[in-house]
Amino acid sequence: MIESNFSRQWYLDWVRVWAFAILILYHVGMYYVEGWAFHIKSADTSVLLQDLMLLTNPWRMSLLFFISGVVFAYCERKMSAWALFKAKFFRLFIPLVFSMYIVVAPQLYLEASGKGLIDMTFIEFWFAYINPNTMLLPEYQSIIGLLTWNHLWFLAYLWTYCVCLLLIFKLLPVHHVFHSCLKRLSPAFAFVLAVSFIFYVWFSLRANYPSTHALVDDWYNHSKYFFAFFSGYCFALLPRFKASVIAQRHTLLILAIVGYSFIIMDKHGVLYGLAQHFDTSIWVKSLYGVIFSINDWAWILMLIGYGAKHLDKSSNKLEYATGAILPWYILHQTLIMVVAAWLKPYGISILWEGILVVLFTVTGCYVGYEIIKRSGPVKLLFGLPSLSK
Repeated sequence: MIESNFSRQWYLDWVRVWAFAILILYHVGMYYVEGWAFHIKSADTSVLLQDLMLLTNPWRMSLLFFISGVVFAYCERKMSAWALFKAKFFRLFIPLVFSMYIVVAPQLYLEASGKGLIDMTFIEFWFAYINPNTMLLPEYQSIIGLLTWNHLWFLAYLWTYCVCLLLIFKLLPVHHVFHSCLKRLSPAFAFVLAVSFIFYVWFSLRANYPSTHALVDDWYNHSKYFFAFFSGYCFALLPRFKASVIAQRHTLLILAIVGYSFIIMDKHGVLYGLAQHFDTSIWVKSLYGVIFSINDWAWILMLIGYGAKHLDKSSNKLEYATGAILPWYILHQTLIMVVAAWLKPYGISILWEGILVVLFTVTGCYVGYEIIKRSGPVKLLFGLPSLSK
């Protein structure tokens, strides 16, 4: 049956909060990890961080899109199409545009300054940054000049996916047909279907469309993330899917650990005898693709299963974190870069400097949120007066 009477799923809020907390640590790690590009980099980097970050790298954003799809389904069942559009406009679009002009600007300034590409004050840079006809830093420009969303690409993509799904289900006569087909899906077949689709996307698009987060040309990421978003939407409609991932959570954990172990062994050359045929054998490449695809979905559904089993309850801490999550997300990467650039000249060891970056970033996010939630018009700019969470 299709779920018709939705109640608040507290476990989704818990999983989402923890996923965003990991995202903050992940972006701190990007400053220190060796061999991975970031806007600014520490003079001291760590290879070992790669192994730790590879645990969440393949699936962390897909998890957030999946949860967003579940939330979208709940909102759609309770709100008109116009009300839902307005809710997402205030929750996603306004904070995105505001942050591109204000919050993200210091990131590009620090990146360009650190590379010796500019020598000017931030105010001088900012006036060039908001000028769509600027001649500054042509290598960083797009059709809108220097304006960029950097880590806030998630908001741009999520906004686009929400609008697309609204248009598909509200303007085209496919909603009832889709629900009729969805009711026939078994959880096991749905898992196979999801893995198969992600495998096809990985196999056919990954090499030709490397990740850009630029929206207009990011077809591999769009295929992966929109499917995760749409899968979350479907998951919300069928309560037996939730029951299934709870029942199979231990099996999913085993699959997730096996998948991660495969990735780590491959990275360290343990599977060299297999890996050397990756580019020449379609069977070897397909094996990698299947394992990667199962790994992604096993982690996502395992976390949903354990969350639904053990975290489906509210608390004052959860209520606070749910309200704070969007402002923290908007602020965190700029704070990471500002603090890292400030500490860099002091030559602190990588361990203690990393701890300080995390502490100052968390403190900055906390203080920022406390100010934002008490500041009438500013709340709107950070998505707090949203009609939906």
